[in-house]
Amino acid sequence: MNVNGFFSQKNWLAPVVIGCLLLTTPLFLSGVITRLTTKEQFFFAWGLIFLVLVLRKVAHHFSVFFGILISFCTLFLLSRYFFFRLSSTLLYTSTLEFFFILVLFAAEIYGMFIQVMGMIINVMPLYRPAVQSIELSDPDLPVVDVLIPTYNEPEQMVAITASACTLFDYPREKLNIYILDDGGTTQKRNAADPKSAAAALVRHETLKVLAEYLEVNYLTREENISAKAGNINAALYTSDDGQQHPSGDLVLVLDCDHVPTRDFLQNTVGYFLKDPKLFLVQTPHFFINPDPVEKNLDTFNKIPGDNVMFYGKVLPGLDLWNAAFFCGSAAVLRRSCLDEVGGIVGETITEDAETALTMHGRGYNSVYVGKPMVCGLCPETFEDFIIQRNRWAQGMAQILLLKNPLFARGLSLIQRLCYLNSAGFWFFSFSRLMFMLAPFFYLYGDLQIYHATLLQCLAYPIPYMILSMIVTNFMYGAVRHPFFSELYETAMSFYNVPAILSVLRNPRSPQFKVTPKDTSLAEDSVSPLATPFYIMLGLFAAMYPVAMYRAVTNPQFLGSIIICTVWGTFNFLLLLLCLGVVWERRQIRKKYRMPVKEPIRLRVQDSGQDGWLNGLATDLSEEGMGIILDGKRLVSEGAMIEIETENSAGRHFLFTAEVVRIMKHGNGVQLGCQYQFEDEESFLAITNYLYGESDRWEKLWKGRQHKVPIVAGFFFVLKLGFTGTYHHFIGLARIFWKKLHIYQEKIWSRFVAKKTKRSGCSY
Repeated sequence: MNVNGFFSQKNWLAPVVIGCLLLTTPLFLSGVITRLTTKEQFFFAWGLIFLVLVLRKVAHHFSVFFGILISFCTLFLLSRYFFFRLSSTLLYTSTLEFFFILVLFAAEIYGMFIQVMGMIINVMPLYRPAVQSIELSDPDLPVVDVLIPTYNEPEQMVAITASACTLFDYPREKLNIYILDDGGTTQKRNAADPKSAAAALVRHETLKVLAEYLEVNYLTREENISAKAGNINAALYTSDDGQQHPSGDLVLVLDCDHVPTRDFLQNTVGYFLKDPKLFLVQTPHFFINPDPVEKNLDTFNKIPGDNVMFYGKVLPGLDLWNAAFFCGSAAVLRRSCLDEVGGIVGETITEDAETALTMHGRGYNSVYVGKPMVCGLCPETFEDFIIQRNRWAQGMAQILLLKNPLFARGLSLIQRLCYLNSAGFWFFSFSRLMFMLAPFFYLYGDLQIYHATLLQCLAYPIPYMILSMIVTNFMYGAVRHPFFSELYETAMSFYNVPAILSVLRNPRSPQFKVTPKDTSLAEDSVSPLATPFYIMLGLFAAMYPVAMYRAVTNPQFLGSIIICTVWGTFNFLLLLLCLGVVWERRQIRKKYRMPVKEPIRLRVQDSGQDGWLNGLATDLSEEGMGIILDGKRLVSEGAMIEIETENSAGRHFLFTAEVVRIMKHGNGVQLGCQYQFEDEESFLAITNYLYGESDRWEKLWKGRQHKVPIVAGFFFVLKLGFTGTYHHFIGLARIFWKKLHIYQEKIWSRFVAKKTKRSGCSY
């Protein structure tokens, strides 16, 4: 069922659903607290799971209502499990044990809260269409200022994004583009370090020349204050430096690695014309390269990436409740709304979400358009990935502490819950680490912190967890494969906890750290962040002999030992996956290839042949393309060719390339071609061809979204874990052998030198 406009087109349905929930609440609560024997609960819980699995077969006909039903069933089992935990398992035996009992219970309550909020917020995501109804000849179209903040990113990266902005399908007289250079400020150009000052000056002059050529504006400022938010606000509200500053009706913010498509403004500006109270249109951050988890586990384009879940499911869910928030880039904002609060709000280091929270509190609306219209870059290494995620975590923790959404003025109840859920999610590391350590407390320390028999576990927590996996796979399966949320959370937890603790100690202490981009790795290596995973893996490996010893010496506690061992085994498998994540695969290529299947025509220059050859482009990058030609073709390495193609909008392109590689491909050949940038115009043409078409990104975006069954997902994760661990330890062995060989050569060289010195001989 298409839920687009679910509430807006059928306004009567929301009150009906809410009314039904209120009427059934007494019945629901009485069912939760009804006492059943453990066997009765066992058959009831597993019977409910069986019923859900049967109904799942016909769910595609009634997907929205099945989602509500399965969420209700999960909530019911969750509530019964919570009541069981509260009434039967929180037993005081000793102060130390009871402390850890309460800590574990608190971790479970946190997980339950996040799950319930997720079901409420995301059960009916709102998928809006891109709006292309604006008339480009309309004299009343709003003026759009495009802001491209940059700090230390390569100048070529800035050039590509700024060039793409000049190609927008929007009236040029109503479009102003600004490069906001925080890497070339007066402060940086006058730095005490001569090298840093010289580099800042070169950057300043390079980007100024680029701006002049593209006929866009270049702005910098005196000092680097308040990071990205300060950079944008300085551009918006500085007026005494004699330069042109943004003054348009709308502001488009683009990170300098987010290259936009030509139709970006066509698909977003129309929403502002329809709703005068709209302050934000947010679009997805689409990434052409794998994040470190995808790269190191080799899952890119095989499963949905980490960002796909947020932009493919979470933001559409928030959008239903008018709670979609600003994500820092690929978003259009209304200037008059920003003026009310003095620009981008920067009390926290997640200035984007904080700004949206402030605007929602003032009664303004937001829209999320789920069509990818920018192409960006993920962090390359696990260390860079952690820097980025810790910044998000610290900023959201700041919002929770400094701007508590529950007490913020002007928000609706559901908006408060949405922001509370978004901010509270980043405390996952505390519960994740507690769940990981809990088996150790019993197996290593003989602390009984979970008072339940094996049969009780089979009757209460296990059915609840299985039903949770079913509802999670139903709601998020296309954008998040089974067990990958647990993987990402485990991988981040060891470094997320210290980051969050620093905010809890001093909410104003975090500093904005720019995520490194365009990093390359010359060879495979171990991440410098791998140490905690080695320690935990050793503890879990030792768990099995400890469990066997306790089973032999304390057979009366066999049930508890089995529970802890199974629990620990799941964590052990996650750590095997993490070993694959922290084994950094080399990354030399800086220009990523985009997989495509697009028809092209080519002809060889200066060959005396006028005929065009039909081919198929298989991949594209900023440097070249791969082309398949059928049959035997008279093309040789080093040949200069002309390539003719057009995009889905019918725009025609013609550019020159050199054939640098020829390989056999079935009955034909595959060419590796490198573009020849003859002048600036050819550079713009290539940029337009590569990045101008949003349909290309949408195909890649949707191509990454597909479901797999839970059981198949488990075996896929299991295979990844063992494969990643194998590569990790084989790589370590190679590094050790290489270092040993170098050490042996040094020893031998010293021996030869001493021998030579004693004998007085020379070789």
